[in-house]
Amino acid sequence: MKNIFKKILVAFAVIIIFLGISVGYGFGAKKISSNLTLSGLFNTEFYLTAHRGLSSIAPENTAPALVEAGKAGYYAAEFDIFPTADGIWVLIHDDTVDRTMDGEGEVEKMTYAEIKEMTIDGGKGIENYPNLKISTLEEAIDICIEYSMRPMIEIKGGNAHDMQSVLDIVNAKGVKDSAIIIDFDEDRLSAMRALDGDIVLWHLTNKITDETMEFVKANNAGIGFNFGIPQNYFYINQAKAEGITLASWTVDIPFVVDVLNALGVDYITTNKILP
Repeated sequence: MKNIFKKILVAFAVIIIFLGISVGYGFGAKKISSNLTLSGLFNTEFYLTAHRGLSSIAPENTAPALVEAGKAGYYAAEFDIFPTADGIWVLIHDDTVDRTMDGEGEVEKMTYAEIKEMTIDGGKGIENYPNLKISTLEEAIDICIEYSMRPMIEIKGGNAHDMQSVLDIVNAKGVKDSAIIIDFDEDRLSAMRALDGDIVLWHLTNKITDETMEFVKANNAGIGFNFGIPQNYFYINQAKAEGITLASWTVDIPFVVDVLNALGVDYITTNKILP
């Protein structure tokens, strides 16, 4: 009976989620609305993460976005990092500065000093933050510490040999026990696990596959998956049975948060749903 119920719930979740997507719930909002709170249908515990900081009201992957996430009371703040040519890890989502800054070029081919000459000129509420500069991984972690948020660090660039420098920063800041390292790249994740057997790692993937399951079991990692891919829901029971942590991104529909949590997804990343 329990298995039948789980299958029904999975099917129900897929239907609800895609109905929500089809009518555009939660997407394209200009700002956070006070009525964007959880429905509480299932009243179960979960952990809410601010995507690229509170990116619906402050520019993504910036100090102000992380501060706003902290003030809002998020459990964790997710942000993306790339290494500069001189080995400084900075917060940015793209491999170039073109979309979010008033310059051009590849992040990994420029020095930190060169990028610091540029100003962030895009993102929500940018008019409130004149002369906004790029932040370093160290600065981002300091904000997380100040607001008691777990730093959820998505590694976007570099290679397996660069993982020691990330781990060094995490250790120096004293957040190894709270940090969550997330990445799509299996080589970097494997390298990080070889360096440290305890730090929390999540393998990001659009589509969970049998190979995904084997990789995370072999590397003691969790899974961060795209909530908009139907096949992912049919791996949830297996993952839970294997003791694998599940996280979903990027969810801006309050009712979908409840459905995901009822299915056993513990961590949910959002642009704007308030804790």
